[in-house]
Parts: sequence; structure tokens; C-alpha cells
Amino acid sequence: MDNTQKFSGKADVYQQARPSYALALLDFVAQEWQIGKGSLVADIGSGTGIFTRQLLGLGAKVFAVEPNADMRSKAEELLGENPNFVSVIGAAEQTSLPAHSFHLVTAASAFHWFDPERFKQECKRILRPGAPVVLVWNEARLFAEINLGRERIFKKYCPNFKGLSGGKDARNRARHAFFGEEIQERRFPNPLTYDRQTFVNRALSASYSLIAADPEFDAYLAELGELFDQYAINGKIMLPQDSVAYFKG
Repeated sequence: MDNTQKFSGKADVYQQARPSYALALLDFVAQEWQIGKGSLVADIGSGTGIFTRQLLGLGAKVFAVEPNADMRSKAEELLGENPNFVSVIGAAEQTSLPAHSFHLVTAASAFHWFDPERFKQECKRILRPGAPVVLVWNEARLFAEINLGRERIFKKYCPNFKGLSGGKDARNRARHAFFGEEIQERRFPNPLTYDRQTFVNRALSASYSLIAADPEFDAYLAELGELFDQYAINGKIMLPQDSVAYFKG
């Protein structure tokens, strides 16, 4: 399947279950690169607009570039009344954005779907001289017991599962190839609290997740529910994770 279509039909569950990013990360971006009112930001692979909304909160004008119609429509529904929000039909490798115009390019939980070299060339084309690219993820703390349980279920039922956070080693190699030896990172705690339904929905929002038509879907849901019940306190569960920004030093 074309990577741009892997989230078709998942916009609602994605928006409901996917978390925003640590406010401290947004503060870091604003201060490190003076992003605020008057800044032009290209948020690439913007999905339902989760990170776009937070960038708008800095006062920037944000061009949200998203190839998937379902995801893009959800962002337009949620953010369309904001005059600083611009929805763009485009891909990471061909954004259609004007050249040498942007103070910042971001990609939140999206870079792993891109062609890295073509995306790098597109960033060079649309950024102002010296302006940065910042790649952002919410990364699970892999050795927390609840995350080990999630990983066990995904390995059992989801043939396309490559590891929580998409397979950390592969992503590390891709990021280093993109930025070179000068890569830097900043981590900010961003623990998540879920009730039972949003915990299950978080799993269902993944590109590798089973869908209702799959023969083992009911068993998959049952094990996710059992895992939640094992760790829940007063109907809630906490998933340890960090919001992480990668950029060139």
C-alpha cells in the first residue's frame, strides 16, 4: 500500500487517541528558533493537525501539508476557522509550497513515511537560508512493563509491526542519514493517561493495527483490554513516554 493511504479511514480514531506533544518541546522550538507571530512554518505530514494546532498556539502561520484526504479533512474541520491555518494538498517530497519562504519545517510522527533524500531536497527548496528542520515524535519508554505488554500483543497479532516507535534502530539510522553527524536531540517527558477505550483506540490508530475485517480482531481487542485491566488504577492507565525533537546542531 502507498504510504500516504495507510491511515485512510482512521482519521477519527487517530484524532481521538493520538496525544499532543509536550508543551516544553513547543517552548524549546519557540525560543531556540524565535518562532512566533510572523513566522511561517511548514508542518509536513500534518495528519489530523495535532502538532499543527500546537504550532498555531505559538502565533505562527502554519502550512499543514498532508497527502491523505481523510486526515487532511479532519484537520480542516478542527482548525479551519483559524486564520493562520493553511491546508495544503501535498507530499513531503513535493509540497507545492513556495521556495525560500519558511522559517521552520517540522514533521511530527511522520518522517518515517518519507523518502529521506527527496524530503531533504524539498526542505532546502522551501526553507529560508539557515532555517531548521525539526523532526518530532512521541517515543514510548520501551522497557516500561505496560509498553512491553503492548509490544507482545502487537508482535502476536500485527504482521506489519516493527516495534514501538516504529523500530527504534531503523529510525535512528534514518535520522542520522538525514542530519549527518551534527544531529542533536532534546527530550521532554510527556506521559499519557488513558481510559480503557482510548487505550484501545491508541492501538487501533497505528498503521500496522488489525482492523475489524481481520479474523483475529476480536481476540486482539480482548488481549488489549486484559492488558489495560492488569495495570489500570481507578479506570486509568499511564503510558510512560517522551516528546523528542531531532535537529541539526
